[in-house]
Amino acid sequence: MPFAMTLTRPNSVLHAVVGVRVVNRLGGFGMSFLGLRLARDLGMSLGAVGLVLAVFGACTIPSRILGGVLATRLGTRPTIIGGLLVCAAALFAIGLADTVPVVVAAVLCLGLAYELIEPATQAVIAETIDPARQASAFALLWSTLSVAGVVSGLLAALLGRWGVSAIFVCDAVSSVLAAGAAVVLLPSARAERHPSPWRAALTPRLIAWTGVGTVYATLVMIIVFMLPLAVDAAGHTTSTTGWLLAVAAAAAIAAQRLLRRTELRMPPATALVLGHLVLAAGLGLWATGHFAGLLGGAVLEGASGAFLLGTYQARAAAMGGPGLGAAVMTVFGLSWGVATVVAPLVGAPLLAHGDATLWLTCAGLSLALALGHAATRRPSASG
Repeated sequence: MPFAMTLTRPNSVLHAVVGVRVVNRLGGFGMSFLGLRLARDLGMSLGAVGLVLAVFGACTIPSRILGGVLATRLGTRPTIIGGLLVCAAALFAIGLADTVPVVVAAVLCLGLAYELIEPATQAVIAETIDPARQASAFALLWSTLSVAGVVSGLLAALLGRWGVSAIFVCDAVSSVLAAGAAVVLLPSARAERHPSPWRAALTPRLIAWTGVGTVYATLVMIIVFMLPLAVDAAGHTTSTTGWLLAVAAAAAIAAQRLLRRTELRMPPATALVLGHLVLAAGLGLWATGHFAGLLGGAVLEGASGAFLLGTYQARAAAMGGPGLGAAVMTVFGLSWGVATVVAPLVGAPLLAHGDATLWLTCAGLSLALALGHAATRRPSASG
């Protein structure tokens, strides 16, 4: 067998994709330190740092679109490898350069490359995994990345003693290693190519589903942005947030196993209703502000993610056809770009009225989504 394996079994392909992304995620701790690199190391003002980070965030939206275009034209494997290598080059520049223009340019290049691999990764799952098993496959990718994210935080704490630059250099190395893993593990065979993938993918059904997904994605991003601040507002230490993230990641892994055992007999709408009810319960516990409530809420929030994120993505993937995986997942993935912009604008004012107001409002929105999905269930519907 040649060194660059060509995997054909769906489970082998899934495990290869997960492996590549985990290697990359283990070193993906640099994003949290971009502001520190610009402000403390290079002496930029907070206003200038905020502007650079805002432009970085805006760049991730065209990055995802470009990733989808490359995946449909070049294939998923070259797109993943190329995206990882471009990210590595930008990260090396951020870590090693010592002038503001070079580092800022590298940050913007990183933004344009940051989402390149997402459509390709999701397209591999959409085009190789049995549709009946795609929810648990997407959930496996998300939950393992959550665990890797917790581990990467610990690695960042260890590397921090050598300075912020060391963090970005190690992040770059992890991207190179992930690209090498992609060369070895990912299948080289290209999926069927559609003559007009974007026109075929942009259906009213997918656009409507992307709108629903944007509401859920906004909930998730509010949690991402506001949880550390809400924990602090409730009088707990910064390390408490780390423990909550670790507990949520462990719960996500356990819930993914449960989803895999039940997804063949559970309609997607039922999984979405269940997931949103569990999420609402977890957010309600967070509203108490007590440590026990925060811990219990983290278990429920993590478990809900396996059911929700996996099923939302699987439903989107099912709206495509042969050769449409990258285009469909690119369109649906834009929901996360929109949510990243909207979430701080919504979450910050809510938190200003207290952490209980924030979490109870989010819980109410999750309940509304549960009711909406419950209303779509019909005896004749497939979910």
